[in-house]
Amino acid sequence: MIAGARTLLARARSRQTRPLALATALFALAAVMPPLSLPGRSYSHMVVIDITQSMNTRDYELDGKPIDRLHYARYALAESLRTLPCGSSVGWGVFAEYRLLALMTPVEVCGNYHELLATLANIDTQMSWAGASEVSKGLFSSIRALKELDPGPSLVFVTDGHEAPPLHPKIRPSFDGEPGRVKGVIVGTGGSTLSPIPKFDPDGRPLGYWRADEVSQQDTATRGRTGSSEGNEAMVDETGKAVAQATAGGTEHLSSLKAPHLRDLAAQTGMNYLSLAEPSSLAEALTHPDFARMQSVPTRVGWLPALLGILCLLWEFRPDRRR
Repeated sequence: MIAGARTLLARARSRQTRPLALATALFALAAVMPPLSLPGRSYSHMVVIDITQSMNTRDYELDGKPIDRLHYARYALAESLRTLPCGSSVGWGVFAEYRLLALMTPVEVCGNYHELLATLANIDTQMSWAGASEVSKGLFSSIRALKELDPGPSLVFVTDGHEAPPLHPKIRPSFDGEPGRVKGVIVGTGGSTLSPIPKFDPDGRPLGYWRADEVSQQDTATRGRTGSSEGNEAMVDETGKAVAQATAGGTEHLSSLKAPHLRDLAAQTGMNYLSLAEPSSLAEALTHPDFARMQSVPTRVGWLPALLGILCLLWEFRPDRRR
């Protein structure tokens, strides 16, 4: 009788420990389970950031403190990077004058997350190689560069739209490409109110703000060419009539978001437009269905055995079992 009772007690204890042992095994599996390649959405972006001097304008706030456009754009991009699923790729580039300089071609975000953040953190206006900011030409040259890649990433062009020198209302660079050939979004930075543009020396030390007499207030296209027998040779339109030089506005040393200009560029190139107000809006734009690609992506499924392990623990310690 005593031996039989001991046998029954041992079997009962064995049954009681089975859920615990199973939960332990499931948690261990969840910890070591590698990602599986499953069909899913991914994204590929080449982010080009304006590093001209107007991007130093401080018309954003972060944690209650004023912050310049470039730093806020970097903050929003870093936050948005977390929302991209594994298998997506991102590259960084900068823009000044009318040219694109690629710093990092698109790489997979999960495996290169810290490298992407480190490169982004070092992007600064001190990297600029020219004082001019020909935004239209910079956008068009970026599109030309990306359309040669196969498969080409989408273009994320981050700028305040401030053209320096200013454009003549009737003489603007024209887009000669195919609208929509390169998908992407123009991200407008800055506030709607004109603000002073900080000035720095070559070593990055602040020198106050740009003054009106230090900045070109008129477009250069209609100035004409000097040295002819009749004085200046004026710019002419398609009919041969001289194009009058635009009246100086006197505010080119101040800067604001040029949203209408950027929307016009988006319409010309077949891209989307977004005014950067919150990091969440940028994250939503980067994961827009228009940019999604269906392919096998590394997917972490360790949550599944972990969930089963939790269910085993709940079964083991359920109230009626204690009684």
